[in-house]
Amino acid sequence: MAIVSRNLAGLFVGLGFTPVAEDVDASAQASRFPFTELDKAKLKPAPIRPEWILEGEPQARAASLSVGTNGWAGTDHWDCTAGRFRWHFGWDETVLFLEGCVVITGDDGTVYQGKPGVSILFPAGTRATWHVPTYVRKIAFNRRPMPKLVSLALKVQSRLDRLRG
Repeated sequence: MAIVSRNLAGLFVGLGFTPVAEDVDASAQASRFPFTELDKAKLKPAPIRPEWILEGEPQARAASLSVGTNGWAGTDHWDCTAGRFRWHFGWDETVLFLEGCVVITGDDGTVYQGKPGVSILFPAGTRATWHVPTYVRKIAFNRRPMPKLVSLALKVQSRLDRLRG
């Protein structure tokens, strides 16, 4: 788990935020079914890259809730104060907004509103402009995209398994 956390730490820093995987309760993560609770008090500073900030002084915080067994997936609790910034999605990220609101504009000009109960998928490689009027809080389900050849091999294997019965 420590090796995965260190590897993810470097990746998360490269994606524009400070990882906090070491904050995940070790005893909970060691169990068969890792668990944790959403707790705003556990959120730690996760600065947005300065070159991504377009307006204001948004202050982001995050806490890792889980890391997948192979390190290719994770769940994060994240919040941010008022500001406007670009965000670059290095992984597939599905978010579920819990509190506050955000207006998100995709590179194609499509506008989305994130508010409690709304879920949005941001595919890896996409970018968007986030405008947080006052505050927003979300859970992010992150998944590293599988290389196309690996994905194809798994589909073929699955098909062969079905044919064999």
